Parts: sequence; C-alpha cells; structure tokens
Amino acid sequence: MPHALRVALLSHAAFLVAAGPALAQDPPPAVEAAGTEAAKAEGASGESIVVTAQRRKENVQKVPLAITAIGGDRLDEQAIVGFDDLGTRVPSLRFGAGVTGGEHVITLRGLSSQNTTSGGDSPVAYSVDGVYMARSTAVDPEFFDIARIEVLRGPQGTLYGRNSVGGSVNVITNRPDGELGGYADVMAGDYDALTVRAWANLPLTSPESVVQVMARVTGVFAEHDAYQKNDSPLASATRDGDAQDFYMLRGQLLFRFSPDVELLLSASTNSNGAPGATKLAWGTAPLVNQGRFVGEVYNPDPRRTSSGWPETFDQRNDLYSATLDWDLGSVALTSITAYTEGSWFQTNDADSTSLDIAHLNYWTMDSEQFTQEIRLASDDDDAALRWIVGGFYFNEKVNQGFEYVDTGLNAPFGTGFVFTNGGDIETTSWAAFAQADYDLSKTSAGVPLTITLGVRYTSDEKRVDDFLNYFIPDFPFTLFLSKQVEPSWNKLTGKVGLSYQASPDFLVYASVATGYLAGGELVGNFPGIYDPETVTSYEAGFKSTLGGGSIVLNASLFHTAIEDMQVFVQDITGSRIDNAGKAHVTGLEAEAVIFVTDSFRVNAALSLMEAEYDEYVTNDNRFGTPADFAGNRLVQTPEYTFSLGAEYAFETAYGTFTPRADVFWSGDLYFLSANSAFDRQEAYTLIDLGITWTDPEERWNVSAFLRNAGDEDVISNDGLQANTIGLGFGIDNFTYYPPRTWGIRLGARF
Repeated sequence: MPHALRVALLSHAAFLVAAGPALAQDPPPAVEAAGTEAAKAEGASGESIVVTAQRRKENVQKVPLAITAIGGDRLDEQAIVGFDDLGTRVPSLRFGAGVTGGEHVITLRGLSSQNTTSGGDSPVAYSVDGVYMARSTAVDPEFFDIARIEVLRGPQGTLYGRNSVGGSVNVITNRPDGELGGYADVMAGDYDALTVRAWANLPLTSPESVVQVMARVTGVFAEHDAYQKNDSPLASATRDGDAQDFYMLRGQLLFRFSPDVELLLSASTNSNGAPGATKLAWGTAPLVNQGRFVGEVYNPDPRRTSSGWPETFDQRNDLYSATLDWDLGSVALTSITAYTEGSWFQTNDADSTSLDIAHLNYWTMDSEQFTQEIRLASDDDDAALRWIVGGFYFNEKVNQGFEYVDTGLNAPFGTGFVFTNGGDIETTSWAAFAQADYDLSKTSAGVPLTITLGVRYTSDEKRVDDFLNYFIPDFPFTLFLSKQVEPSWNKLTGKVGLSYQASPDFLVYASVATGYLAGGELVGNFPGIYDPETVTSYEAGFKSTLGGGSIVLNASLFHTAIEDMQVFVQDITGSRIDNAGKAHVTGLEAEAVIFVTDSFRVNAALSLMEAEYDEYVTNDNRFGTPADFAGNRLVQTPEYTFSLGAEYAFETAYGTFTPRADVFWSGDLYFLSANSAFDRQEAYTLIDLGITWTDPEERWNVSAFLRNAGDEDVISNDGLQANTIGLGFGIDNFTYYPPRTWGIRLGARF
C-alpha cells in the first residue's frame, strides 16, 4: 500500500472515530410493509428507509451491511436521473458506457468487467423488483416511478449468489396501491431535449371486494440531439452520437386475495434507438503509427469526430414477472417467476474518420432468460432465531453475431481482413441457500449481539456452439474454427457475521463473506474458456443516528482478496479473458446526512481505495509484448472519490423554493491494466446545480437544473481498437459522460 494512501486511510478512520459513529445513506421516506407508502421513522428531524437487502423488510440503519438506499423522491430531488448520476452519489460505484456504445459497465469496489458479450457476466449483480438481469444492456437509463434503489457493496454470495462479487444494485419500483391518482411531468432543455413521464394508479375493485385488484401504469419518453458533432462530409455519415431516443412502458396488476396473500404481475418494455458516441484517439498515437490516416486531420476535441461509416443502434428489452407473497403465519413464502427478452443491433465506425479504414459491419445479440426463485423466511420478529432458506434457477439463451472489417486502406501491401464470429450460448444455473441470524438480546443472555451464518451452493453450466472466421482477401487466406463445449463449475460461498447494537442508534458489525463470479466462454474466440473468479472480503463498520435523528453517519473498512480475477482484453485478433492470478482491494467508505435545521440538509459520501493486481503476467494488448502488471491499479477505480450536496427549503406563501448544489471529486483512474498515460482519466470535478418550486398544496412543481456546470470532458470508458489500425499500436477508443446540459421540468400530481 502506498504510504500516502495508508496515511490517508488512517487519518480519515481516526477522524470518523473521533467524530462519532459514521453515516451510511441519504435517508428518504420509509416504505411500509406493503412497500408502497411512506412512513415517518423515529427521530425529530431525520427519516429512514425500509429495505429488503436481506430478503426481508428492515430499517436500513439496522442492517449490518454496507448499503446505500435512496428513495424515489430523493432521486428526483438530487437530480439522479440514471446510473451516470448514481455513480457520483454512492461510494465506490462507477458506471460507464461500453466502448462501442450500448453496453454498460458497472464497477463497485474495484470489481468490473468489459465483457458485455453474450457469454459475459457482470461481477456486480443488477436486479429489478427482485429479478436478476444477466445482460448489462437491460440497465434502464431513466429512473422514474421508483420506490427506492439499494446498492449493496461487497460480495453477496449467500442471498444473491453468483455474479455478485462486487455487490448488487437493486431497483425496486412503486407497486400499485388502493388510491386513485397519478402524476405527469415534461422536461425541455438544450440539445433539443424533451422528456415526458407519467404514472397512473388505478384501483379496479371497491374497498368492500373480497379480492382487491389494483393497477399501475408508468411511461417514459425521452429524446435529445447528439452530444457529439460529426464533421464528415460523406452522405453515409450519421450524426446522432450520444443522442437519446428512448421509451419505457411498464404495467402492473396487484391482486390482494387476503391480508396474507398478494400476487403482483408486471410487464415492461423499453427501447433505445440512438448509438453511443465513440472517439478513436488516433492523433495521440506515435507518428510512425498514424500512417493509415493519411489525408485526415485529427481534431483533439473529444466531442468532434469525422466518422463516415454509418453508425446505428437498435436495442429492446422486455420483462415479465409474477411475484407471490404469502404469509403462512410463522413462515412467509415468496416466489418470483420472470421471463425476459432482449435484442440489439449496432454498427460502428472503427476509425472515426471519413476514410474507410475499418468498421463494425454488425453486432447482433438476441437473448431470452427465465428465472425462478422461491424463499421461505421465518416471520416472528420477537424470536431469537430468524432464518431464510431458498432456491434459485436461471436459464439464459443468447445468440450473437459479429463482423469487423479492416479494408486494408493505407496498410502495408494493402492487406485487409474480415473477422466474423458468433454462435449460441446457453447458461443454466441453480442454487440452494440459507441464512440464519441469532439475536442473543432475545435470549436469557440479554446481550445485544446477533450472529449471522449464511451458505449457498451454486452449480453453473454453459453450452456453447460457436465459430470464428478470419479471412484475408488478398492472399487469399481463411481460418475457420468452430467448437461445441459444455464447461461447468460448482461453488460453495457463504458469510459469517457479528453485529452489536450498542444502543438504539448505534450498530457495530463485522463480517467475512465470499463471492463467486461464474466462469465462461468468450463466444467466437479460441480457446475462449476462462475460470471462475472468487473473492473473500473482510469488513467492519458502524451505523449511527445522532442528535435525535438530525445526523446519520455510517462507515465501513474492508479488505477484499481476489483469486483468478477475470480481465477482459481486446487484442489484434479480437478479444480474450485473462484470469489474473491475484488482486486485492482495501478501502474505507463513509456517508453522512446532516439536517442542520428542518429546512437545511447536507449530505456527503467518501471513498478511499487501494486496488491493485498482486499477480498478473500476460501480453500487453497495446503492443502485443509480454508484460507483468503486478502492482498496477485495477481498472475503473480511483483512489478517492468525495461527494458533497446541500439544499435549503425556503417556505413562502407562494410555495417552497429549494435550491440544491452537488459537487463530486474523483481521483485519477485507468481503463486498461497497463496503467499507461494513454488510458488514464486525470482527476476531475463535477458540479450540478438545481432549484425546485412546489406549490403550497404540493400538487404542482417546477424545477430547473444545470448538470456538469463546468462542462468537463470526462472519459466514461476506453477500449483498444484492433492493432492493425495503428500499424501494431493499439489506439484508444473513448466514450464520454455528457457535457454541460440544462433543462426545466414542469410536473403535476392528480
């Protein structure tokens, strides 16, 4: 560990201990047992939130986990529209676009993966209403009509299982309830932005009906023009890089057969029709490696390109689920059955110029997924022993097609190639799990100590039928490979934890937890098979509420040891997955919310991390030379982040005016394991400003916002294009977060 970071960790830990128990989240309204209505928690000034992070309803301040929970109202108030914004509010979380646009890369506590192909698995689990979503393309870019978002940090190898080694991000939507009502708003802004959002809640039966039936319909339409300007004069050029063309529609039916039995049916669809903007930084390559770009002038502006090949994107995701909750007395039964479908098609200009050096002819992916989870949980909060047991089944079928063309323009001997791969991959996974909490305060011992034990057994199998075709027309030469394989893996993961409720407002906890990221196969690559990634995390933390609820302060200190870390690498023949031998992440996280007065709220979040490879011998994908990356920093992981937000509600006879400011500081970070100056994002600061007016009856609201007020150009992600474009030098292909934007939103509740 570098001396500077060691000193920073110790000094901040000392400060937090001296200041008193530390904070964990920005507390929004609590969700009642049914999960639909807000309820005031105890405390004069503060509010708390009920979460289901441990598969049962609990006050977040009583959950011995590093978790940030943000309620739906607070999402709007803090201008958290999607994952980009969420990553600047939650410690150790980063969200980036894929390097061809369309994919999404979630990084949590140093664990992430660029492998967004059909055989890839994200090390951070993502779920919607308890349904695990395997494809990162399913991430919804617009948070709306959301009850809360829960971000669980660290491996969740018992209750969430496979592919949650970094943590889990859970989105919980608002359920239908018994009141007739609705809401709608319209936002207009620069780049010709227009967003229309609405929800309606409809009781379909009378209160006297034996079976209560309720419905809820939610819709979003969002569009804006391109953030990237394309200067190509060619008629084939498209000019909507980083534009938005999105819609979402969700319908829900809630059947309440009795106070003890509820069935929720949900169906949603969303579509995204605008490509992500990429910028090939060919002008930063050594001059000797720029020979293929003769006739072009490089524009260093990250939001200017000259792409002549048409870039298109068409993505759709559908989700259908049925959730049964049945209170059987001393036991509660939960069953979640879900089916999802997804598809996408995209093309991309690989060289970012009007020259046709190379292009992605197509990348297609069609997927369907079925999941079934059944849980039984004890339902007596007064008992010393609380337990939960369950089973999980997952089946996914994905078909992928990919064709990349290098025309050979300006290449030695005019040699070009066509690289085509694809195939089918089917993943089947099942798991059995159990967790028990034994509370000694509810025994004759009378000690406020709870012991937690959890275990999960997971079995994974992947059936692969794929091919690779590498064709050089000028020779001519063809390399065709195909395979049919069925790799499988089994893993036992679990958790041991202790939590001590020193007082009603102060919880101390410690745990050892293990996690497992399934092995896999990189479709269309040979040999393509890679091993599972496993982690062991040691964590200690505390949660506190001070000053009668006016201060919430939580913190955690953790060390994660990683074995066989899966590292996605792009090289001259396409891509590969390395299993880096060992890596570690050591860090400190803290969050605080301070209600200075009933009108004045301040929130802060801090993350300090050392994340390094301990053993990693490979080939440098930029140069193709042998390399030892031991001691290098993990990708997408800054050594520090700090966010600070403040708002003040001015109450007048004409309504409430609430100005708000948020500032986010991030240290530098790297996107490739080589940690070179080419793939580095230097330290940066983002500032968001806004003001909201709400009428005295709280029916109408108007808000104005300015995001990225400093107009910073911040790299979202980076991946290398084929080395042939740079004549043996891998050139970085960047995507960026949005530039400065502003908008005004008008909303009304009915």
